[in-house]
Amino acid sequence: MNIPIFIAGILCLVAFFAHAFVGDKEYRQLKPAPDSEDKIRETWIQVRSGWHWVSVDLLLSGVLLIILALTNLIQAKQEVCLLLSIYYFITGLVWLSTVALSKNSSKQLFVLGQWIFCFIVSALVYYGGLANA
Repeated sequence: MNIPIFIAGILCLVAFFAHAFVGDKEYRQLKPAPDSEDKIRETWIQVRSGWHWVSVDLLLSGVLLIILALTNLIQAKQEVCLLLSIYYFITGLVWLSTVALSKNSSKQLFVLGQWIFCFIVSALVYYGGLANA
């Protein structure tokens, strides 16, 4: 068993449940009124759909990481780990950059700190991938 990759997989699955269920509950509270402009209602639906796209990413990458950590089903473990590590690293950079450029206060860098999660998962997967070398 590859412990760092297993931990990354568990983190992704926990994040999936929080994102898909708790986050969506909070997001539904922002639903525009039925008499709002069409563009506002369409934007809300589009952003909610994108929200759940991230949920699917978290679910599938979590499952993939658990498979990588516990089985030999995938032969190219090191390569898959490298790709996932790069994916989470770039996602973290984009998130951090977007928050930094959009923030109203310095505390938002940490309140909206999903970039930290991305960097932790990236590092765990990269380190775990080295064990597969």
